[in-house]
Amino acid sequence: MRGVGAILRCAAGGARDRWFPRTPARPVVALKTPIKVELVAGKTYRWCVCGRSKKQPFCDGSHFFQRTGLSPLKFKAQESRTVALCTCKATQRPPYCDGTHRSEHVQKAEVGSPL
Repeated sequence: MRGVGAILRCAAGGARDRWFPRTPARPVVALKTPIKVELVAGKTYRWCVCGRSKKQPFCDGSHFFQRTGLSPLKFKAQESRTVALCTCKATQRPPYCDGTHRSEHVQKAEVGSPL
């Protein structure tokens, strides 16, 4: 009976791991330039972390359907203003662009590939 239980636990874990990977995928370069966006004070946004969204720089749920194990970065605008949001996904100040897209490492990368 122990063998069957072990097999069932293993099978259940395998299905879970396919939908929710233990090791998240690496973000991919969506674009090599930031996108300027007008943020509205008090509004909550979901910035795409995975780089797979077709609605860059915001999340469209692609991370879930492609089973990346990543989640969007939810943030609330403190004031209404125009900002540059990162699309290379290598910024050290997410969701805001910090100029990392200008680096040789990012510029040599293919759009759609991980850094």
